Amino acid sequence: MLNPRRNRRRLDIASARQWLVEGAPIADVLTMLEVRHRFELSSADCQVYAVEILRAAQQAIRAPKPTLSRQRKEAHHALA
Repeated sequence: MLNPRRNRRRLDIASARQWLVEGAPIADVLTMLEVRHRFELSSADCQVYAVEILRAAQQAIRAPKPTLSRQRKEAHHALA
């Protein structure tokens, strides 16, 4: 069974990542995240949550993309 909080967090990270990739200012991303949960959390908790999500999104952007190993590339091309 999926955890609703975990799903919300994944969705928020994906949204923040997309906004950042598209060039949105960091302040706008933080505002979007805070407004999204303004009725679920206190204003202080919204701010903390938004900063955590922003940092996670920034890390996701900086993380190296996984690449196929040399063996997997060879096997992939051999089937073509």
